[in-house]
Amino acid sequence: MGIEIVIGDISFPTKEAAIAHCRAILHRSSLDTEITGNDASFVEALLYARPDKVAELAGRKVVRYLRKMHWHNTPCFFAELDDGSLLDISFMKFINAYPQRPGG
Repeated sequence: MGIEIVIGDISFPTKEAAIAHCRAILHRSSLDTEITGNDASFVEALLYARPDKVAELAGRKVVRYLRKMHWHNTPCFFAELDDGSLLDISFMKFINAYPQRPGG
């Protein structure tokens, strides 16, 4: 049995499945658009699964979630905060923190 990755209420049997889900959300609409509905709930769960990003909130509130190009030139989730700033949320950093599955 491989490593199970859980984000919010969604369980993924492999890292590849989690990556595919995140990429599907990113590419469901064009860059610089708002993420809404269940996709926004998923991105929020991803944000709160990253203690380092929660610490960066520093009391600020998320206004909305966006699809944007990261300064590393890759599409990424962002949280727009109530002070107008943007916080990047890397799903790859979260997923890569999980160990490789045994034997793989």
